Amino acid sequence: MGWWGRGFKVSSVVVERQREALDRKVQVSDVLRKGLVVARKLNLREFQDWVEKELNGYGEADDVPEYREVFGQIRGWNPYRGWIQLIFEDPKQGEMLSHRKCGQSIAELEHLARDRKQESFLHMPFPQEIQKRLTRGFGFQTEVTLFVPQARIIRIIDAVRTIILNWAIKLEEEGIIGEGLSFTREEKEAAERSPQNITNFFGPVESPQIQQGGTRPIQVSARFTFDLAAVRSFLDLFREQLSSLNLPDDRKREAEAELQTVESQIESPKPKPSIIREGLESLRRILEGAGGGAGGAVAR
Repeated sequence: MGWWGRGFKVSSVVVERQREALDRKVQVSDVLRKGLVVARKLNLREFQDWVEKELNGYGEADDVPEYREVFGQIRGWNPYRGWIQLIFEDPKQGEMLSHRKCGQSIAELEHLARDRKQESFLHMPFPQEIQKRLTRGFGFQTEVTLFVPQARIIRIIDAVRTIILNWAIKLEEEGIIGEGLSFTREEKEAAERSPQNITNFFGPVESPQIQQGGTRPIQVSARFTFDLAAVRSFLDLFREQLSSLNLPDDRKREAEAELQTVESQIESPKPKPSIIREGLESLRRILEGAGGGAGGAVAR
């Protein structure tokens, strides 16, 4: 007779992964390691490969997932003035170089996300050839790097957490739950038939809302299309309330930068939905950290 027959309850390793993915006190890197155990025992090679890349970081030859694309500010090092923003004569070139895929391990990103120092950024230096081309205006060779705000790092971590959660839910729906750390032959066979493509487990971005007092909520779609008039209304309301939000100065500066980015896009002849969506998502996170200030609250 097994332990479960004597009144003991054996936990489900798959359900435990769901609980951990939902618990923000548990680091995503720890959830990934435990997910690696499940993937290996079920012989889910594609998912195992993804977990290992998230844990170890993506190499130059690896295909970095779309959710790891980040947007930041290009700055060059001036020995007299410090890091200064580069201004491009060709805006398209500047916009193209401002978007990069982030291949750092999830543990590195978590460390950066926990850093509460002022002006916390991820530095992503450019390759030598690009640096040489970008520093011609300086008159000397120097370092040029992409400054990625902390909010965009958190967005990657949340995406990985969501993938693990959806994956574990899908396994349970297929009848794959595991007892302790063991799986039956039937569960392993069911796992082999289950889709492993990571994009199947990455859900859509939520639509941010802001509500103030008795004012009607303003909702901005963040999925496929945008009502630019509604986006402008949202930005105006956000800017109006920014000074009264319970935020440290560095977060207010970050919010101001995000506002300028989104505003420049909605005024562009060809606004890019991905940049608008990412900017609105960052503003939503900033609002969530307002801690009950005089401004709005985010309604999910």
